[in-house]
Amino acid sequence: MKTDTSHLANNSIGQVFTPLKWAEWLINRWGIFDAWLDGAHICDPTAGKGAFPLAMLHIARQKGIAITPERLSQLTLIEIVPSHLERFRENVKREFSVDFPTSQIFCQDVITEAHAGKYDILVGNPPWANFGNLPTAYKARVQPFFLQEELVPDRQKTLLGSSRTDIAALVLKVALGRLLRENGVGYFYLPTSLFFGDGAHSGFRNYSARSTRNGIVSHRDFAIDTVYEFTSTKVFDSVGTSYCCAKFCGDTRQDFPVSYFKESDSEWVEHKALPLENPTDPWRIVKDLDELNMDTTLEVRLSPEQKPRQGVNTCGANSVFIFDHKPSHLPEQFLYPLATKEIWRQNISLPCKWILLPYDPQTGKPLISAEIEQWNTLKAYLKNAEEVLKSRKGTLLRSAMNRGNWWALLGVGPYSFAPFKVIWQAYGKSDFTPVVLSSVEGQMWQGNQAMHAFIPCWTAHDAQRIKTALEDPEIPTLLRQLNGAGKCNWAQPGKIKKILAFD
Repeated sequence: MKTDTSHLANNSIGQVFTPLKWAEWLINRWGIFDAWLDGAHICDPTAGKGAFPLAMLHIARQKGIAITPERLSQLTLIEIVPSHLERFRENVKREFSVDFPTSQIFCQDVITEAHAGKYDILVGNPPWANFGNLPTAYKARVQPFFLQEELVPDRQKTLLGSSRTDIAALVLKVALGRLLRENGVGYFYLPTSLFFGDGAHSGFRNYSARSTRNGIVSHRDFAIDTVYEFTSTKVFDSVGTSYCCAKFCGDTRQDFPVSYFKESDSEWVEHKALPLENPTDPWRIVKDLDELNMDTTLEVRLSPEQKPRQGVNTCGANSVFIFDHKPSHLPEQFLYPLATKEIWRQNISLPCKWILLPYDPQTGKPLISAEIEQWNTLKAYLKNAEEVLKSRKGTLLRSAMNRGNWWALLGVGPYSFAPFKVIWQAYGKSDFTPVVLSSVEGQMWQGNQAMHAFIPCWTAHDAQRIKTALEDPEIPTLLRQLNGAGKCNWAQPGKIKKILAFD
């Protein structure tokens, strides 16, 4: 076993282990086993505990096919954690009474370390973790590769943590660019966000990977051929994100539409996928191409200050900032009504929750220490929560806290204090119902984190105009085509901006 990364032995970044039966399902779905028997060399670039090679051996035994040294030499594992590879060899020895060749096992980080092998087929399940959630040391280690693979536009974007690009996208680009033989193919389990993420994965959707040959850097095209999205079957326990498996073709230009299968009553129903407008845009899913006759953008006159926004983000400190009842011990000018589901379910405009915003509503900036000193109860309350607030994480938040404003939140600006908001539920829904919220006793309504999105307005007439425009029935139809129904990105600001044409 070739071991170059033993210092990363405890690395468990984004691990989502594939159950053996689902490794077998993918292998059988795509005919990988038969290709192996015909001589194809197969590699799992992020092998984990080796579910896919193990599945190949299980299928061979089921079919009564001999597991020969030659066939074993056609299977390669690359994995960052040595103990996973050691366990794999033990399992092969115990279950099949053969020694898996150490020459085919590489303890490497496929992203940061060179690998000389080239393979006919890549198969596997890369780690799932957003760049912003990677451990600090590893984030610095892989950041240059996110840039090299054009997954983020510049270094500043990754430093600010504004990229939600998944490391799975990076693993795929690296593997398809470096490890695949000419015209090879790849089969992977993936988060569907790679195809539907608004801005975070547009760099993945340039369908080009970096390749180096004889010291010369070039780019290799790749194409997504077919996708199967799991909508009811649980392939991975304890995974909340949406996922699929997909076939990639190397050295092939991406063409649309893509065959996109979704589960329905235990059957796979074929749909077609194609980008919203530009090639790198999120995909739309339709059953019939005639559905594409509708316009993909709606013209609404909005000023630059009115771009859609997400609600206030406490960064894990809801217990400090959010209250079930309006607290009488805090200055009421810093307490604001917080939108909740009751507004849509019960059609009520009275607040069920309140949020504390220690901010200047004129500037949209956090109060400075001298201003907080003027309010004894506010000062005492924040002081009591100082340890909790200072322990919050996040690059953007830390930047504000480093200036001394450890009571700062995200998603707060002058727009937060606009007297009117056209607001809608943006998370986990399949209906799009914008409402206009004004103020409660002079205090402006606030959206709650990713649950809500809104457009700020400064007159009631403007708010009503925008609400009426957003009630166009084609908007929820298009949102459903963008595959967000019931998911976290249903009607988030980035997606709404895609379908609104601003002045």
